[in-house]
Amino acid sequence: MARNVLFGDKWDFTLEVVFYRMDRTVKSDKLYLDPKLTLPVLADMAGTNRTYASRAVCSRFRNFRNYLNGLRVEHLLRDIQDGNCDDMGVCDEDEFANSYGFRNRRSMDRVLSKETGYTYRKLLMRRKKRAARVKGSSL
Repeated sequence: MARNVLFGDKWDFTLEVVFYRMDRTVKSDKLYLDPKLTLPVLADMAGTNRTYASRAVCSRFRNFRNYLNGLRVEHLLRDIQDGNCDDMGVCDEDEFANSYGFRNRRSMDRVLSKETGYTYRKLLMRRKKRAARVKGSSL
């Protein structure tokens, strides 16, 4: 079957619509911060079934977990950059990681290392050093 290069086939369009609805729901409600979010729950919220939801996510990402972890890392990096991120030492480390949607500190550090090459503490230290250099150069 020849494929329409300009518009794709109906299946691709359906997956795009499903992914758009899920992505909009996840981002607008910050559902990625919920470590217990599952694909079937999100599919139901987006008005589709698990199979379409899975195929829609896999058409853009390796799997559902990679999709969510990417959003979590973006959120955490924004908070670190903006200085809105409390030091993990203030509260329980697993509780801190959980507030960003990770199951525990080890999973957060594993994902951060994979995505950025740094653990949370190293990212925070880099930000503090950068801020100190900027502050020192403005004196």
